Amino acid sequence: MKLKNNIMKHKITFFVLTIIAMMNGWAQVGIGTTNPQEALHIAGSNATIRLEGLDSSNNSLNKGGSSMYNVMVDADGKLSLGEQPGKLSSEANIATPIAVLTAADSNMNSSELFQKSFTLTHRAMVVITYYISMEFKSYDGSACITDGRAKIAHNYWYLGDGTTPDTTKTYGMTSSVYSNADCDTATGYVYNSRSVTIPLEAGTYSVHMNGAVYGGGITSAAAFRVNFGDIDRLDIHAIYL
Repeated sequence: MKLKNNIMKHKITFFVLTIIAMMNGWAQVGIGTTNPQEALHIAGSNATIRLEGLDSSNNSLNKGGSSMYNVMVDADGKLSLGEQPGKLSSEANIATPIAVLTAADSNMNSSELFQKSFTLTHRAMVVITYYISMEFKSYDGSACITDGRAKIAHNYWYLGDGTTPDTTKTYGMTSSVYSNADCDTATGYVYNSRSVTIPLEAGTYSVHMNGAVYGGGITSAAAFRVNFGDIDRLDIHAIYL
């Protein structure tokens, strides 16, 4: 009986040691190496990994051909293909020109011209480019400007959450200074334009474009208006990271 117990103890010990050895062997797996340094170690200067769930036959984000595609990893360590860089929006946003008037004494005044929402599926560098035409007119809009005074028109935008702008920070500020003393001169539009690149996380955002005008704030005779957006365009491109 004692002999049987000793044999059983030896068998159990051997079994436990075998399991431990197997677990130690599984702790680090080497491909092309007998000395793996990580949980999975693939050796060789030309070593690659093939995941058929990410190939062009099984994944709509893989367009095939000779192009390379970014692989993303989420908080749980799950791998997936990232979206391709591309255009989120490219269009005019002002259907009818919007008049922005200075204060009656020609001081600063501003107004939102339009807003445009967009959604990012992943973290991205977002390139936002705009141009807007401007027509400088007298305060009542009935005549061209002939007083010779310098007049300033600004464009800039706020970033919003899809609805409400965050007005604590402006982007894309650009300005034009206009002066004229004779209506019998060159005609046409003045343009403001700017391009800004900012990093953003996945989510829904909005561009809130503004126009502002300033005549010095010294006299009502310097007051004027600007008609923004007879011609305009806003381009939004995402470069997914």
